[in-house]
Amino acid sequence: MKKIFILLTGILALNAKAQPIISKWKMNNNGELASYWQNTNGSPNNPTFVFNTSTSLADVTKVCYDTSYVWIKSEGMTVNMGKFLNPGAPSAQNYTFRLPRKPTVPVTKTTSPLVGAIGILINGVPIYGLSNAHYYNGSGNNGMGVGTWNVEVYLSEGFVLDTTLGAHPQQQGAYHTHAKPYRLFSSTASNVHSPLIGFAFDGNPVYGPYGYSVATDNLSTVSRMKTGFTLRNITTRTSLPDGTALTAANYGPAVNSTYPLGTYSEDYEWLLSNGGDLDIYNGRFCVTPEYPSGTYAYFVTINASGTPEYPYIIGPQYYGAPESDNIIKGKVITVPAGTTCFTSYSTSVLQTENKSQILTYPNPSSGVFNISLPDITGEAEVVIYDATGKVVYDNKTNSGFITVDLRGQSLKGIFILKVIDAGKIYTTKMVMGD
Repeated sequence: MKKIFILLTGILALNAKAQPIISKWKMNNNGELASYWQNTNGSPNNPTFVFNTSTSLADVTKVCYDTSYVWIKSEGMTVNMGKFLNPGAPSAQNYTFRLPRKPTVPVTKTTSPLVGAIGILINGVPIYGLSNAHYYNGSGNNGMGVGTWNVEVYLSEGFVLDTTLGAHPQQQGAYHTHAKPYRLFSSTASNVHSPLIGFAFDGNPVYGPYGYSVATDNLSTVSRMKTGFTLRNITTRTSLPDGTALTAANYGPAVNSTYPLGTYSEDYEWLLSNGGDLDIYNGRFCVTPEYPSGTYAYFVTINASGTPEYPYIIGPQYYGAPESDNIIKGKVITVPAGTTCFTSYSTSVLQTENKSQILTYPNPSSGVFNISLPDITGEAEVVIYDATGKVVYDNKTNSGFITVDLRGQSLKGIFILKVIDAGKIYTTKMVMGD
């Protein structure tokens, strides 16, 4: 039998060091004003574009943080926005978003809003949901808001989005992205891991469309992250993607030339058999350049030709627990006293903070190793993933010390150890060999 040794260095707790969520924003360091191209023709047909400079600041204007949260302030605008084809113009929105520094993993998942903001790009522009705020009301797609069958946003509005950020302004001037914010990853080659381009409201990072082909190996080749969503095989709309049977009052229109598959967000389903790289939330647990010890991350999804693919950025549900105040319409978020704030980056801002360690020994090991969990607060889940992302060990403990025996496993290579304690995630790499 092959012997297994485990090399476990000190484990860095993601809940103690969440530097990317503080240090990766595109700050307005020099007072640059937002600017945009406006279609003065007011129609997608024969557009006439005029370049305008706003009186409002571009990008992120302030970042504040304490041990639990990060607050992001922006006007929701950046430079050289457009050229979107719909009428209207971007205007300042005076956003304050709050993100958790310690992403949690709830048992009960939260639906990502179909309408309105679900995350934020690193330049302060919000990410919007999967519907255009219309739904089928029994006679047509005339319902306003959210219903049972919600008009899918890219099929209905993709043609008016700009090619720089996959974005456009809505009626009140709120500029926002729905799909493929190309400018934020266009300078990175497709054989290099995509950059971090934003954060979902659950505090987990969002990346461009390319990641490591082996989720836990930063030395593996880079490939396009494929969605697991596809159009459902249906001819009538009498049930939801999760199998819920609807009453007749909530039926959608039959699939036909007027209402083809893809008309509604509910026309899509996620299937393991689709062979995608990403889960039902449109992300995965993996290593990234900013999180070499591993993180949950969402990815932009495009097809081989570069066309956006559903669900584009964030799936129909969040993987983590979102800050609900961000998604409550009209909710005012204030930054409490005592936080650390900055309007530009400095060395002190980028310093690494105190690290929390989990100790393992002996090291190397013949297959039996001990893990000390000094910061455990309750029942913790200990999970070990192999290089493909497959779970090879999963157990729960209430103790601050456990012994794990892997001598029955024929494993070697790079692995990731993840500890979930009270919703907080601790993670590090492991190396196993003969």
